[in-house]
Amino acid sequence: MTDSHTAQQSVSPTTSASAQHPLGSLGEDWREAAIPDGYRVALTGDIIIAQPVSRMIQRRSPDLADLLKRADLTVGNYEGSIIDLNDFDGYPAALSGFSWLTAPPQVAPDLARLGFDMLSRANNHATDWGVAGLASTDRHLREAGLAIAGTGSDLAGARTPALFDGVQARAGLVSFATTFEADSPAADPLGQTAGRPGVSPLHLSRVVMVSKRKLAVLRAIRDEQPPQSVPDVLRQIDERLGVVTLFGQRYVALPDSGSPSDGPMSSQTETGERTVVTYQPDKADIAGIMRGVRQAKQTTDFTVVVSHTHEPDNWTTETPAFLRSIARKAFSEGADVFMTAGPHQLRGIEIIDGKPAFYSLGNFCFMDNTQAVCVRDEWERPLWRLAPVAVPRFETSTEAEFFEWKRAVGAFGEKIWFESVVPLITYASNGRIRTIELHPIELGYVGRDADRGIPSLLTLSQSLDILERLRQLSEPLGTDIVIDDQRGIGVIRIAADE
Repeated sequence: MTDSHTAQQSVSPTTSASAQHPLGSLGEDWREAAIPDGYRVALTGDIIIAQPVSRMIQRRSPDLADLLKRADLTVGNYEGSIIDLNDFDGYPAALSGFSWLTAPPQVAPDLARLGFDMLSRANNHATDWGVAGLASTDRHLREAGLAIAGTGSDLAGARTPALFDGVQARAGLVSFATTFEADSPAADPLGQTAGRPGVSPLHLSRVVMVSKRKLAVLRAIRDEQPPQSVPDVLRQIDERLGVVTLFGQRYVALPDSGSPSDGPMSSQTETGERTVVTYQPDKADIAGIMRGVRQAKQTTDFTVVVSHTHEPDNWTTETPAFLRSIARKAFSEGADVFMTAGPHQLRGIEIIDGKPAFYSLGNFCFMDNTQAVCVRDEWERPLWRLAPVAVPRFETSTEAEFFEWKRAVGAFGEKIWFESVVPLITYASNGRIRTIELHPIELGYVGRDADRGIPSLLTLSQSLDILERLRQLSEPLGTDIVIDDQRGIGVIRIAADE
């Protein structure tokens, strides 16, 4: 967000559209960014917020507040439901993104005051409080002047790009999710049936590649199952596709040559047999999402694409191959920035044809432990019986005590979930990137429990570890991050021929 004046451009009234490009077709330059010199874009990771934070950030980290506000475009990923429980007529859904995240209506204008312009909404928390919660959240964000993408009253609406008419340029946003709850995908109407509100999904098929010997063993186990468990029609489908489906998981044989590269999604036994996990995106979903990317760029000056992707899981920094392929596809369809939300920790950065793909920016706000309310499903989750420390009794404990217990003994007790960066991208007038600055932030891992999850820019000495970690994550992707140890930031400079 910025208060600078618009750069005026003029076109000769005597120049017709047909003189610029063939009649009935778009000009060849529609994929290029049309932005003024010095155009700046700020990006953040996941926004999990429980209450307004702009005043606290302004007091504690005024430089961070300034960073978000002086960008011409500021984009983040909003997770959770904005509802007023005093008059909300919905209820918590049976399925959630492992937490039923809520925030009061005041957070929507607060995010606008903080400097946000556009928010992605397709994620695994969009329907924590059902369709009513999704609609309430979208309404409050739009009423605050924020452009949102990734959710809608049907699939067409969820796929539709968000548009932001900024002072310096018009921006488009496309949001989709590969990680979502089973009841979250939006659907279009058909005949007399109404459409279904929800998120823009990209369905994935998880396929495990094993040796031919292991595949034969798995096939034998499948064939020993009762006919009620594996009907003949499913066995016939397996045979036609050359796969084995067992307990809901599909297995295929590793190819004799050209097999997938090793990595955290690959393992190898002492005998040399390998197992590789792959993901196959749904082709129809890809086509629908990329249509939205083209639509966004063909009607704006600058386009950001956000994928909400936890795969393979939150506990690895590996970027799955399918996501890198989607980033390339999005860039070929006109995207200027590709960003991934979801894993809650940093993953690497890749520069593709001069355009940046941020494969995870971790968290920007992570106020999971200061939620005001807790649903019974969460407090009485059977999983908690396995915890090393007994869960607090809800009859005698506060929500704050439960959520802090959950954070400490659960998945997000480590410091890495509370460290990230805020990229600030500066462009030249030709749409090429001049520099990418990476500003490290810390989310109150140490300190008062009530303040945990609220971001601040780090001091010079505190920032170096985060930058070095991100440098190491990005190096295998061909990205060179230079650590400026005088300013405590990372810098990426992109060669003119990239």
